[in-house]
Parts: sequence; structure tokens; C-alpha cells
Amino acid sequence: MRRLVFSVISVILLNGSLSVSGQAKEKPHSVFRDSLDNALDLSDWLVNKKGVLLVPTLITEPAVGYGAAAGAVFFHSSYSEKKGPPSMTGVMGGGTMNGTWGAGVFHAGYWKEDRIRYVGALARVYLNLGFYGSASTGWLGGEPINMNMDAWLLLQQLKFRVAGSDFFIGGRYLLLKSDNKFEIPIDNPDFEGIEFSSTLSEVTLKLEFDSRNNVFTPTKGFLVGLSGTYSDTWMGGEDLYGRLGLVMIGYLPAGDRLTVGVRQETNATLGNVPFYARPIVSLRGAPLMKYQDINTILMEAEVDYNVFKRWFISGFTGIGNAFPSMGEFEEGKSVTTLGTGFRYLMARKLGMQAGMDFAFSNEDFAFYIVMGTAWLR
Repeated sequence: MRRLVFSVISVILLNGSLSVSGQAKEKPHSVFRDSLDNALDLSDWLVNKKGVLLVPTLITEPAVGYGAAAGAVFFHSSYSEKKGPPSMTGVMGGGTMNGTWGAGVFHAGYWKEDRIRYVGALARVYLNLGFYGSASTGWLGGEPINMNMDAWLLLQQLKFRVAGSDFFIGGRYLLLKSDNKFEIPIDNPDFEGIEFSSTLSEVTLKLEFDSRNNVFTPTKGFLVGLSGTYSDTWMGGEDLYGRLGLVMIGYLPAGDRLTVGVRQETNATLGNVPFYARPIVSLRGAPLMKYQDINTILMEAEVDYNVFKRWFISGFTGIGNAFPSMGEFEEGKSVTTLGTGFRYLMARKLGMQAGMDFAFSNEDFAFYIVMGTAWLR
């Protein structure tokens, strides 16, 4: 949900204006300039905004190709009217050059002064991806086969803050019903590929510790999350399986201008896990679903340096592995990434930055438009 909010801000930077219903227009200089340094800034516009926002944005994920998306987000209250982020309801849709498209509705609620956090979404997605296989299913070599997934997705998530602390406990339910097709490269005009339908129905319990000083672009603090997922046939799913996940993210200030960030994620699954429910190595520069298996582990580090006033540069590197079991770690598929990027402090009062990242991996290159931190949670 945060990605959608950040997309709103990027549009303002590019176009200088955005349609808003139910609110009078203000003079551009009073809204888009910071009274502290007179620099381009969206803090006042965001802090006091309430209404419907039109949201166009770009899609740059290398797995689905370049594309565009648009949506509308309704802010139920402004930042100045409540403690914590405002609740939001929105609709959006988009498509890419390889035929992938999607549309959906969502609601993100921050209730009781941010003591309760809710996310709900319903979406229709039509994906065209490359399937690379894994050590568990058999490697397909360097060239992937074409995979198509036509799916409906339902998501419900609820988390509660524990006694005013930085701990949250909660759960999530995910339902995914899809029609799938693999285009197997067989020299037979009568063979059109493998087609099947599937249903994913799973429940996840979550425990999190979140002491980050900012959810948009943190500069200090930690996020540690432990999750356990369960799925079974009595829930409407295809098979019995489980999944454990651990994420640890830390931001360490090293002087007035330098911030060091570290991230580690581990996922392990048990049982008959469908291929589309298996964890992936999610690193900048690595295409979606290229590094996927029963288990995954990754580490990433980033250094951000404030070079001049509101401008920042960053360098990052990561390593990950997708493997079938601990005893077969070396049989998995590993990836190393390296990249750089830049940011502009677009909303000083909210500590929010925006910019671009450029990343290389084993065999791929990708660039990303980034709103806030690249490690969104």
C-alpha cells in the first residue's frame, strides 16, 4: 500500500500539480516550498491533504517489462488530524509491454492512534512471466519458459500494537485462485502447452518489532519480523504446507551525513508447496521469480550519503540463494547484486525521499523508481 502513496508524490515532483476533489486550490509557492530553506518540498501539501488523489506512475520491474499504472486514493483524514498515518481507500490498474495487466481495490487503516493496523485488498491480475525452474523442480537452463497466470487475489491483514510498545502481533489471510499455462517449447503444432487451475488459501501469524524512526525513509532503528504460514485442503487450498519467515532490517547512523543499512531475510517451507507460493530471492537487479525454491536466504547492505543539502547518493550490494534444503545449499541458485542510486528529500517534515536505483546482478540489469526506502515493509 505504501508504494501507491509514494507514487502520488512522484507525480507531483514530475508534474507540479495533482487533481484533488473537495478542497480549494492554494498558491503553488505556499504549498510546494519549504519555509525553512525555500526548496521544493511536499510536506505541507501532504500533512494537510484530505480528499481524492489521482495517481499515475511507472512500472519498471524487469520480469514483466516497462509499463504504466493509474489509480485514485481517498485519504480519510489528514496527517495533522490524527496521530499516525491517515487511513486510505483506493482503486488502481495498469499494464506493461509484455501483456501483463492488473486492477484492484484496497483499504489501509490506521486506527486508535496507530494501535491497530489493517490492510485489505481485492485484485485481478494477468501475469506473463518467465519460469526458470529450481533445484527442486529441475533447472530449465539459461532460457526460461513462458508462464501465464490469470488470477484473483484476496488479502486481509490485521496487526495490534502491544501495550504501547514497538511490538506488533497479528495475522494475515491470503486467497489466490488462478488459471495457469506453461508454454513448453515442443516441436509439435498440436501441443499448446500445459494448462491447469489452482487455489492458494493460507493463514499467516506475525510478530514484529518496529523501532524505525520513519516508515518512509528510515535513518535509524530496527524492524524484526517473524511469521508462520499454514495452508491445508480443508481451507480450500491444494495441499498441506507450511512456511516460516524471518526478516531483520537495521538502520545505523554513522555521523551527520552517512547512514548504513543492513537487511537479512530467510524463508523455509515444508510440505507440498505450489511453485507460485515458494519464496523468492528479492533483490534489486534480480528479476522476479528467477531465483526461487523451497528455501531462500539473502543479505543486503546499503550506504546512503548526504552530498548536498537535500540530495543523497547510495551504493548497495546483496547476495542470495534459493535452495531445496539445508543439505543441498550448494545445489541451489545464487545471485550477487551491485548497484547505485540517488535520492531527493521531497518531504522534509515526513522524512520522505524519492529517486532512482540502478542495479546489476549475475546476468541482468534493472533500474527502479524508488519512493521512500527500497526495503518497504
